[in-house]
Amino acid sequence: MPSWTIAAFTHRGRVRPNNEDAIAIDNRILTGDMDVPVVMTPPNDSRLLMIADGMGGHAHGAMASRAVLDYLVAAVDRLSEPASCAEVIEDANRYLYELMHQHGDALGMGSTLVGAVLTAERLITFNVGDSRCYLFGAGQLVQLSHDDVPEGENSQFGRRRSHALTQALGGSSFPLAVEPHTSIDAPLAPGETLLLCSDGLADMVSGQTISDTLRTARDPLQVAKRLAAKAFSAGARDNISLLVARCLPAL
Repeated sequence: MPSWTIAAFTHRGRVRPNNEDAIAIDNRILTGDMDVPVVMTPPNDSRLLMIADGMGGHAHGAMASRAVLDYLVAAVDRLSEPASCAEVIEDANRYLYELMHQHGDALGMGSTLVGAVLTAERLITFNVGDSRCYLFGAGQLVQLSHDDVPEGENSQFGRRRSHALTQALGGSSFPLAVEPHTSIDAPLAPGETLLLCSDGLADMVSGQTISDTLRTARDPLQVAKRLAAKAFSAGARDNISLLVARCLPAL
């Protein structure tokens, strides 16, 4: 059976007063500020990895990101099937709007979502918004996610001019449907690395720097430490969240 090493990090950054991001590794959800990246080793042969970047002010952005991950962690069986993956993300979107009706002051809260399900048979990736998923293998960095941003702002290299989104989970005062981006690929090969991150990393660190870091770092923990440090040295103007998963060679 395959095995992976996974490193995680989330922090409010140097400017924002609070962290509205949330991270999920299988059924464990991480929020708040971490002092340093950590290695996670869930005890099974399948991995669910997700990052949600909340919007709507700290209380409501944090509520939205946590609610999205709570909902999807509980529906992992549907998320892990190609036929129902997009459908359950659409259900999570409707769930956010239900929460808004229950909490009137949270009207308009929203969240991006990026995630992956790693199994021995396949790699399922999905996203809504501008949080990203990259695959690094054979010396090449490939973005698997699709940025839901205005035309002309979809670039792996350089800082975006705005943070406008063309779609997100929630994020409106009235219900809007979403069209999740999903893809099914071959499972990670030994030595290949998956990186999930919020725009707080992608806006601070160029695609070339990410690629160089993934190529030279010895393990996911070192990748996470180096990328977090680079984001902070560049100003860390937004919340920063990242997950790094590397497939290990069979013993």
